[in-house]
Amino acid sequence: MPWDNSGVEHGMSGKLTIGCPCCGTKLVVDQATGVILSEERPKADHGATFDQAMKEVRSGASRREDAFNQAFERTKNLDDLLQKKFDEAKRKAAEDPTKKPRNPLDFD
Repeated sequence: MPWDNSGVEHGMSGKLTIGCPCCGTKLVVDQATGVILSEERPKADHGATFDQAMKEVRSGASRREDAFNQAFERTKNLDDLLQKKFDEAKRKAAEDPTKKPRNPLDFD
């Protein structure tokens, strides 16, 4: 998975401002040393009621179910994808039977 740097802002003074996609914390990092210079956490909502908290807990089950279903759909098509890749590799090998496949350990 490639690094997503959409939450990074480059400053003119050699500092990076990085926003965390999970918790929303903003970090200011020195580019040269990698040291965190400052941290700004989002304000917590202390006014949330017990009923709102219970709604969030109950909605967690549906979010987990949705995430599971999405992962299951991705893996359903995985067998077909791997079979297509194998067939393509087999076709390429059949085109030039004199060419010996490279040994992955010989890459040095």
